[in-house]
Amino acid sequence: MDSECLVLLPRVCAVLADPRQSLPDDTSLEKLLDWFTGLTKEDHGLALLESCPCLVDYISTVCLDKTTHPSMLSFSLKLSGLLAASQHGFNLLQDRSILGMAYDSERWQVAGLWEDPSVRIGWIHGLSNMMRHTQAFHFLDQAGLTKPLLQLQTDPSLFVASAANHLLARLLTFHQPATTSHTTQGNGLTVPPNKEEVELDVTMETSPGSGCSITMEILKHLESSLESDSHTQVLQGLRLLALTIPKLEAPLRGWVIRRVLRPLEGLVLEGRRAVTQPLMDVLLATYRSGPCDSRLVSLMASMLNSQNPSDAALCAAAILHPETCPPGLRQKVVAVLLGPLQMVTGVTLLDWHNDRHTDGQTDHRHTDGQTDHSHTVDDNRQTDGQTDHRHTDEDHRQTDGQTDHRHTDTDQDRQTEGRSSLSLLRDHLNHKPSCISLLCVSVSSAPYITDMESSAAVILAVVSLLRICNGHSPESKAAIGCSKASTNLIGCSKVQRCGLDSLASLSTCPGAVERVVEVFHVLVQNLQNPDSDPTVLQKNYQAMLRWLSVSAESSSLADLVNEDLLPVLKKRVCDVRWEVRDSTLEFLGQLCEAFSCTVTPILLEALCDQESYVRASAISALARTLPLSDQQGEPGNQTQEQTLGQLLHILSQDSEGFPRRAVVQFFINWQKTHPSSSSSSSSLRSVLSLGSTDLDWEVKVHTLELVELLMEETLPGHQESELGSAPPPYGGSGGTNLLTHTDLTHPYAVTPSQPSPLLTHTTTDTHTPPTHTSVVCGLSRLVELGVVTALLNGLFDCDRPVALKACSLLLRLRDAVCVPRSLGKGAMTTDDATATVAKVTFDLRGQVWEREVTRKLQEKRGSGWVKESREVGCDRLNRNRVSDRTDGAGSEACDRLTGKSVCEVLWSLGLEERQSVLSLSSDHVQNSPLSLLEDILNPTHTSLTDEVIVDCY
Repeated sequence: MDSECLVLLPRVCAVLADPRQSLPDDTSLEKLLDWFTGLTKEDHGLALLESCPCLVDYISTVCLDKTTHPSMLSFSLKLSGLLAASQHGFNLLQDRSILGMAYDSERWQVAGLWEDPSVRIGWIHGLSNMMRHTQAFHFLDQAGLTKPLLQLQTDPSLFVASAANHLLARLLTFHQPATTSHTTQGNGLTVPPNKEEVELDVTMETSPGSGCSITMEILKHLESSLESDSHTQVLQGLRLLALTIPKLEAPLRGWVIRRVLRPLEGLVLEGRRAVTQPLMDVLLATYRSGPCDSRLVSLMASMLNSQNPSDAALCAAAILHPETCPPGLRQKVVAVLLGPLQMVTGVTLLDWHNDRHTDGQTDHRHTDGQTDHSHTVDDNRQTDGQTDHRHTDEDHRQTDGQTDHRHTDTDQDRQTEGRSSLSLLRDHLNHKPSCISLLCVSVSSAPYITDMESSAAVILAVVSLLRICNGHSPESKAAIGCSKASTNLIGCSKVQRCGLDSLASLSTCPGAVERVVEVFHVLVQNLQNPDSDPTVLQKNYQAMLRWLSVSAESSSLADLVNEDLLPVLKKRVCDVRWEVRDSTLEFLGQLCEAFSCTVTPILLEALCDQESYVRASAISALARTLPLSDQQGEPGNQTQEQTLGQLLHILSQDSEGFPRRAVVQFFINWQKTHPSSSSSSSSLRSVLSLGSTDLDWEVKVHTLELVELLMEETLPGHQESELGSAPPPYGGSGGTNLLTHTDLTHPYAVTPSQPSPLLTHTTTDTHTPPTHTSVVCGLSRLVELGVVTALLNGLFDCDRPVALKACSLLLRLRDAVCVPRSLGKGAMTTDDATATVAKVTFDLRGQVWEREVTRKLQEKRGSGWVKESREVGCDRLNRNRVSDRTDGAGSEACDRLTGKSVCEVLWSLGLEERQSVLSLSSDHVQNSPLSLLEDILNPTHTSLTDEVIVDCY
């Protein structure tokens, strides 16, 4: 801890403990706690307690005062737990009887402070901070703190209840017996209980003083919560199980699962819809975390036999993923998920006549080859838990209000049972809310359940569903019983979005090639529908790009694009909704790049759109399409000049930042594909001049990216660098095909770029060292384009990201052209050569930073400039002026005629020191511990009429 902070901390503690002082805001208290947390991590808080005994005095004072403010009490409880996380701190607080007093919940209830949620959550967080060693665990046990903690599990405040659950989960896993090997069956399921679990059962019941009493108390409470009629208790109990089970190890894991298995089975049989999802979370967490009792798999199968198809679909979707789906359940999962899609569209995906797994009431006994779940509800209390109940004839219980059909073996009864479940599914599909929910789950899961044989049928079903959403009747007569469902789906954007996402994912399936034309037609229908939602159209474009890549070489598909797609896109560009125009223009650029077709007139018209996002997307699309006209042999010079003129007008006049950013991005891409364009020099000068002085910081960052590209292309020795040899990103046979690699990031957003290695010279450089003549030509070219001026504009900019990037580029420029050793051995080592480079000058008159640069030059000349100028090649240019004039007047007069030497200016700016300062964020000053302590003390030194300014971080 800094000495200044060490001096202020006792005063801060006195202010915090004084109820007459104004309280600091909660943010300051949390920041103070974060600071203490960082200090305790270094040496477990030993130095903090030794150097700051005032903290213990502060906690004692606050905990003795029953009238303290709730926020201060909450802070004190958290701090006490933090200090007690080490055994030294725990003993120190115990010796002063602070912990027992601070964590006596009844004391705070009597004082009326317990009603405040901040006190309750501070109490929980304090105990959680403390729970790092055995002494803290025994303190919680001996003080009887488990009971109030269990009560807080169902606290009205969700934050308090969640914190209590997390602490209970930590307590359950605090003392775990050593992990031992366990016997597994071929399917990965254990054969419980094993010897270790039996011994653990005895230990838990007979050794209350060994730390097991807390575990037993929590588990008994958990069992009663799962069997409770209170929805809140059941819900919190399931959440606690989901948190705890993945962290448990054998044998404790198997022992806990056997204790809660009976109430879990009861919940499954009751069929409470409100706990379906958290119950599945528990079952899946148990299955994923390691070997488990086979009855848990039976419970998952029972969840799939739910009376409510929506609940069954949610459970099936949760089980579906390969890492969680037991092999024996996959067929049932697929049937539950594809059933709604088949019933609505009529496309055959399942054989409902021969597959019993489609029946919502079918016994799951044979699903996974494990024991029958319906017989284990009353028998799981047996020690071995593996008794076979399949031959018991006395169990006539009903499941979900339906008679048990286990002894009915005739085909007629099975078909009757199947028709009953299909009728239930049809009823749900004819009800609009449940229909939409079912189909969204079904369609979203479709890409994960397709295989070589079924993928083409699943694609056809999704296509049929999208047609129904557009108002078309189902093509198959098998869907005639869901006519009401078809009516409910017309114009349903939620189902359309799920269907389009699924269709995009299905483009990689084996059966995609044979369905590409059907998919393309339904996607065009979505575009032709005037009522399509903008978000649906955007997903439609994304799906179309994916499917166009399936057979991009097909001539028939190219005909479909030109004859069917482009006409409707031209209409969508004129849509009254700007979101549609924006996504359409972005798609047009991607489409034209892929199929080498141009729609330049449409894009040029969009440059005048009233919405800035649309103008920006039009500019981005132009960057993709204009290079195509050159490769196709079209006379595009006039169009290009017209476009460049419009873009420069936007950069100089547009009031919105998005189009201006897009313009600079356009020129970056243009320079990559047209490095030697005759019209590029004048345009680049204008872009650098306008972009480097723009009001938008992202425009300035993009401008510096253009500067970086020009430096890499212009300086000698870098023409064969990595960037120069890379294929152009837009157009041409060497360009990237967007259909096979779609970049969904925003086309004109600022993205952090990695430092280019092109200006970094190493000893392993294989390029021929450039001569001083080529360096002079390259540097002169950069000065002519305005690169140096743009860099200095950025260096003195008020936006730190801009100044930092400009400083980095200036350092690389200086090292590349002004330091002889960076250009390779034997290059430019004579005074004549270095003086030649030093003669490259630029005019800084009229710039906002002219006075600052001039001042730095004068300071440099006055402090041994003659000696340094010999080293950097500026001696011959300045020797006479420095020896004759020491007041700077003569050099200023000379500079008006010859300009400033680039190398002289670069060496005078102190770029290394400036970069070091710019690399520090403002937090190193405003968000320091010292600043925080001063903020807390400031109100005590000001009158009521004074304005108190507190740092906002």
